[in-house]
Amino acid sequence: MLSRCLPPAIALLAALTIACSSSTESQEASPSATLAATLNNEDTAGQTIAPHDASTSGPDTLPPGYRTEVVIEGLSAPTSVAATPDGRLLIAEQETGRVRVVQDGALQEEPWVELDVYVAPNTPLQELGLVSIAVDPLFEEHGYVYLYYTTEGGDGPRTVLSRMRDVDGRGIELTEILEIDAQPERLHIAGGIAFDGDDAILVGVGDHHQAERASRIDTLPGKVLRIDRDGNALPDNPFVDIEGADARVYAYGLRNPYGIAVDAESGRTYITENRTVAGDAVYELEAGADYGWPEHPAVLREPLLIYEHPQGLAAITVYRGDALPEFDGDLFFCGFHAGGKLHRADPTSAESTSRDRLIAAGCTSGLTVGADGFLYFLSIIEGKLLRISR
Repeated sequence: MLSRCLPPAIALLAALTIACSSSTESQEASPSATLAATLNNEDTAGQTIAPHDASTSGPDTLPPGYRTEVVIEGLSAPTSVAATPDGRLLIAEQETGRVRVVQDGALQEEPWVELDVYVAPNTPLQELGLVSIAVDPLFEEHGYVYLYYTTEGGDGPRTVLSRMRDVDGRGIELTEILEIDAQPERLHIAGGIAFDGDDAILVGVGDHHQAERASRIDTLPGKVLRIDRDGNALPDNPFVDIEGADARVYAYGLRNPYGIAVDAESGRTYITENRTVAGDAVYELEAGADYGWPEHPAVLREPLLIYEHPQGLAAITVYRGDALPEFDGDLFFCGFHAGGKLHRADPTSAESTSRDRLIAAGCTSGLTVGADGFLYFLSIIEGKLLRISR
């Protein structure tokens, strides 16, 4: 079903097809009036949306003095990277369940932790296993790190969000704080994790190949959740007082929201969402919003960026820092397809062509800003950690 997503040579190497759009699924969710309107540059309200395909252009030149460089090679299907305040980078490996540590530019032999993860047997193209990692904003206070993954359950695979504590450079005290009540076959578990302030965790949950559940607010698949450190709903969540709703739901109608980024300076939050043939998009996240899946295969709400062709949009971050001043305030996100690409977007621009520029190859999955202020990203296909520095 996913063979068209990657060239054959890459398909043999890739262990993960993040947010991959399939021709089979496009037949299951055939183009509606909404999809047709989207491809004609209109949304359902008649407002202009500009479908954009940055994959047709080559990488832009980096600002003077900036460079892209390989930091680490030899990783096993790395999916996500997070930075600790003390300068370490924690890298999640999909199939091994290991969290690798990069310190002072070197890959440490001992993993931070090795989880018992589930991946579908004899299935080279999948989105199961250890897919994301995030460091708590109060890490220096309590050392919490969050991991989103699939593991074996009594009745089949489970998708969970767990919390661990960093002690003497290793992860201890594995505590599950969230379980998704849907057994994934091999796709669409998503995994975006971000903090809204110091105390609220945003979690992007894919539809787990159960699209009909995405539009319901009484179930977790196909949602962005907003929870505390113990997995409980926040009291100001939008559906707290709605009878029958799951109070942890913050937004719904999503297929595979792999990336979430919060810009503390502007107060805006962004997600990457992946649809079938058309409709991969970057959205601003709004409390209580319905993003239309599966009733609207391509788009319901107006996106910041939308694409005519599958991109496999993955991790996203907002750059705020002094080390790369030309990037301040810009969005950066990965696109898995075509070997991986790092997108740079100006969220304040009115022109889609200037909002989205390709600045580096290889960014398939993980993306973060390190303690040094440089931009780090992962190639799951090549097993590399790269960065933009100066």
